[in-house]
Amino acid sequence: MTSTARNPWLLTAWAAGLVSVGAIALAAAWGGWQPVVLLLAAALVPILLLRGVVALGVSRWAATSVLALLLVLTAYLMSARSDTSLRGTVTDSVPLLLTAPQPYALRADLLAPVVLLTGLVALFAGLRAESRTRVGPVAAGVLLYVAAALLTTGRGDPWGILAVLLVVLAVLGWVLLDEHTEPSRRRLLVAGPALVVLVGGLASVALVPARGAFDPRTVVDPPVTVIETASPLPQLGAWAANPDDELLLVSGDAVPLRLVTLDEYDGAQWRAATRYAPFGTAVDTPLTGDRRRTATVEVQFAGLGGSWLPSPGDPIEVSEPDALVDVTTGTLHDPDPDPDTRYVVTGVADEPDPADLVGATVPTSGPALEYLDQPQLSGALAAYADRVTPDGGPYVRALAIEAAVREGRRLSPRAISGSAFWRIERFLLGTEPDDQVGTSEQFATAFAVLARRAGLPTRLVVGFRPGDRQPDGTRVIRGRDALAWPEVYFQGLGWVPFAPTPNDDTFTQGRPQLAEAPDVEPAPTTESAEPVPAAEPPPVARAADAGLGLPSWVLVASGTALVAVPLLVLAVARLVRSLRHRRRGATGAWAEVYDALILAGEPPPAWATAPQVAARADQWFGTSGATEVAARAERAAFGPAGTTVLDRPAAEVREVRRAARATVPRWRRWWWHLDPRVLRR
Repeated sequence: MTSTARNPWLLTAWAAGLVSVGAIALAAAWGGWQPVVLLLAAALVPILLLRGVVALGVSRWAATSVLALLLVLTAYLMSARSDTSLRGTVTDSVPLLLTAPQPYALRADLLAPVVLLTGLVALFAGLRAESRTRVGPVAAGVLLYVAAALLTTGRGDPWGILAVLLVVLAVLGWVLLDEHTEPSRRRLLVAGPALVVLVGGLASVALVPARGAFDPRTVVDPPVTVIETASPLPQLGAWAANPDDELLLVSGDAVPLRLVTLDEYDGAQWRAATRYAPFGTAVDTPLTGDRRRTATVEVQFAGLGGSWLPSPGDPIEVSEPDALVDVTTGTLHDPDPDPDTRYVVTGVADEPDPADLVGATVPTSGPALEYLDQPQLSGALAAYADRVTPDGGPYVRALAIEAAVREGRRLSPRAISGSAFWRIERFLLGTEPDDQVGTSEQFATAFAVLARRAGLPTRLVVGFRPGDRQPDGTRVIRGRDALAWPEVYFQGLGWVPFAPTPNDDTFTQGRPQLAEAPDVEPAPTTESAEPVPAAEPPPVARAADAGLGLPSWVLVASGTALVAVPLLVLAVARLVRSLRHRRRGATGAWAEVYDALILAGEPPPAWATAPQVAARADQWFGTSGATEVAARAERAAFGPAGTTVLDRPAAEVREVRRAARATVPRWRRWWWHLDPRVLRR
């Protein structure tokens, strides 16, 4: 059989395919379709021009030299548009790319070095496409893929699809384009099992969460902006004095919002973070726990003002392009604030299992010890701290301190502000009528001072309760919702909030309590504050699973068919699952709604009932069908014997499914019917 490798255009197409896969992986660092088109052009145009010019009889190396000069000229023109020199663009490209926020902006100084690299690598692949070993094109594709993995820390190809495609193209090229005269069918029968093993191995690796992966950003210091801003703690009294003033309009998950997290206390005041980096550039790892919840909110400023941007936790995504962040505390800062600022932010916060709190420990070394720093207490304050702190585990001590701070003290917006030792000592030990009266600033600071004395790593957070829900599903956060609260760090569990402010149960629902009240000296009797609305429980979530398979007839098919087999297996598995749901009537319809929530990235929390999940789904997707499906499913599953089982609510299921699919990005919608995450349930 005549070898197909004698066709140089086929070899060129193979090399172009390998380089294109690497270019697509690189484009993921930007997001959007424009970088994909630009980098694909940088990968395909040079290699195809090289083949065309060589076919006309021009020397291979002469053609390569001219095309390389054209690539340099292209990079020069792109650099000129960004007011930088070509030399500066190339020499500064690595630190610039490793410190710029991701996804990268469509800027010429960020794209020019990557376009130049992709074009030069494509030329190299074209030059080596007809070599005997044919390692050059594969090395070129791998080089671009590795560069993309380093730039995105693996996020550019989270499922390993591009890696699988790169392996499939490389193996098929080596097998089918070999100059050996052995029939291609026989060569495929030998290489097919190896290809299946390689693809399966890559898929398995892709499904394992990457922990401790090397991030090149850690070797480059990001640009830091020093911002001297006052703590918002004194503002709490003003907000409380105007409880009906609207501060924020919020939609999304109903969770407390953090405005500023304070970790430095010098005995006179709490200090806000001063070193901020552009969002997405900092690589420091904050102290966290093993179990976290994710929440997304859309925030619109009403009367809040200021330069801080409230977040539902440590921010991991924010739509404000100029946002700065202090990674240690998760505080977001807007360098150019607008009274009508509007943005979407996703944040993560620790949410440990309440059952783990009673036996929790605190770190005895490492960065957590910084949260014990404070000047030496006065004799009276130190004696009081020791008196109200019982023997027992860290959580028991924290609950006792919380109860002691609450005991007999009164919340008032007219209280004297301040966090200095003298103010806290008077607040805890004073005997005058107005001494033991304070805002949440004094309650939270008193807890922190006593907790740090008791060896509990503690910080303060200034933020807001979830606010009042409106008929349209949005929430209004008013002055009465502003609050300061302390958080204690427990080993492996993360930051756990406490509620020393009277009549505030924002963070106390569902947590274990002390068997009996702590033995503390009673404080003077004062009036109690008005009740404070509780926060709604936040959602938790996420998981994934997948499988692979390969029929024998695919061994004689092309590389496209080999890649399609796993997708076909997933499609069949999903189809079988859907048919089973349909046979189960109303309960199966509810299972389909549940699957739609998982596929949309909103898996319901384990503790929620079907009506609660349905109400949340209808609110999130803007539908009404989920509630009806849940009601029918409950009647079908739990109704008394003899109850007529309602037919499957097909129209409502379709409505929810369509609305859920519309919430995911367009580039992910093709994967909707193949996504394996629901197969794990």
